[in-house]
Amino acid sequence: MGKIRVAIIGVGNCASALVQGVYYYKQKGGENVVGVAFPDVAGYKVTDIEFVVAFDVDKNKVGKDLAEAIFAPPNNALKITEVPKLDVPVLKGPVLDGVDSHLKGTLIQVSDEKEVDVAKALKDYGAEIAICYLPTGAVKAASYYAEQAMKAGVAFINAMPAPIASSEEWQRRFMKMNVPLAGDDVQNQIGATVLHKTLVNLIDLRGAKIENTYQINVGGTPDFANLMYRREGKEHTKTRAVKQMATHDFNAYIAPVAYIPFLGSKKIAHMVIEGRKFGDVPFRIEVMLEVYDPFNSAGMMVDVVRLVKLALDRGIGGPLISVSAWAFKNPPVHAPPHVAKQWVIEFIEGKRER
Repeated sequence: MGKIRVAIIGVGNCASALVQGVYYYKQKGGENVVGVAFPDVAGYKVTDIEFVVAFDVDKNKVGKDLAEAIFAPPNNALKITEVPKLDVPVLKGPVLDGVDSHLKGTLIQVSDEKEVDVAKALKDYGAEIAICYLPTGAVKAASYYAEQAMKAGVAFINAMPAPIASSEEWQRRFMKMNVPLAGDDVQNQIGATVLHKTLVNLIDLRGAKIENTYQINVGGTPDFANLMYRREGKEHTKTRAVKQMATHDFNAYIAPVAYIPFLGSKKIAHMVIEGRKFGDVPFRIEVMLEVYDPFNSAGMMVDVVRLVKLALDRGIGGPLISVSAWAFKNPPVHAPPHVAKQWVIEFIEGKRER
């Protein structure tokens, strides 16, 4: 199979984990790929992913090679491998609402380089797929990059909470242009949302009733610093994803609550579920999850990229229902994890169009 030419929008911790992970397995010869749900997607391997161009606004990253930029501050993702020089430039994109005013000039120093024509750059560097890793709250910026990708005929993966793939208007437009669209808000491999969803679905399947649930998260990444000022979108997608897994309504509160710098790229999630079972007897479940969040995201994204490439090969445009249900918190159509995975298998086998 050929290479999959990928553009990255937002060179943060998730981008760092994705680039590192791909080269980690390249250095291992593509063997023993641990932590990937689909090691082979219709012949495409993780090592077939190739990065061709990236966009950012931070002066620590713009103008540098992607291999250097992924380790530039404020990035603090765990380092699992050395990445060789890639000859992949990080270009200046528009700021728009991509940097919260509380972080501008402190955590993020905006580059004074000239903004590039993003659609032209995507074409010039031969990108097939663009991954949007912009921070939560960057709705205008996400919409801008979706527009540029569509203009360039490049498939768009929306890894952040802005409503792109879940928007009927964007779905219609990507369908009309015959450009694949997947999203919104990537659901981590072993993350708090998918674990919470699985527990809620299990309880519902077994006939018990949930009354109250909450999930609170703390972490030390720049994403958490951003979420302290822009958490509304994240709260909405996480809460909706969890509540969609039951056939009855219940009280739910799900939110990031603290940025703790010394945690680095580690995230700690606390979950509580309260309800009643047979005889109205109460039950309570408490869970604590500790993960290195960026690699949680990358473990899903390597699957998504290859599944979207398969859609490109087949000439399928518009929203990718199976891929989005499997890998994102707020997809066009929600499904429990085991159902969504079966949809993906059927999509790979050609039994499901999208």
